Amino acid sequence: MPAWSLPPYSNAMSDKTKIPASALYFGLAGLLPFWAPVAASLWSLSADRSNAAEAWIFTLYAGLILTFLGGVRWGAEIVQQDKPDGRVLALSIAPSLIALLAGLVHFLAGAAVAAWLLLIIGLFLQYRWDTNSARSTVLPIWYGRLRVILSVGAISACAAMVVITRLI
Repeated sequence: MPAWSLPPYSNAMSDKTKIPASALYFGLAGLLPFWAPVAASLWSLSADRSNAAEAWIFTLYAGLILTFLGGVRWGAEIVQQDKPDGRVLALSIAPSLIALLAGLVHFLAGAAVAAWLLLIIGLFLQYRWDTNSARSTVLPIWYGRLRVILSVGAISACAAMVVITRLI
């Protein structure tokens, strides 16, 4: 079984595969702002009111996180390379552009669901890039494993907002 697929605190893991506790705790804490608007939107559904404020907060936070993930890749590239690969740097900007597009789609077109679908695509593509890079040891193995946990949480929250908003 590949190391990146082991549970976070398996005894079979080396120090290189174990997710550092601080990264895990801060990462899990970072899922709370994804799920708070989901919970508030569920309340909106039961109260028969719009979830427009929760929807906008959700889009903003999901876009910020996607931008942060691109920044992680930019930082990893400039630290690991004497001469950074321009393709990697260009790709690391793509999450910010997807986040910006999602924000514009939500704000200017009023299409929250379309914005969240863009964010799902962006989060999924970033997840694939990060986990593939961890498997090939471009990034630490533990980072790939952490990204699995956090990506499932973030993408699930996006999907939940789509479903809830369709019901309101």
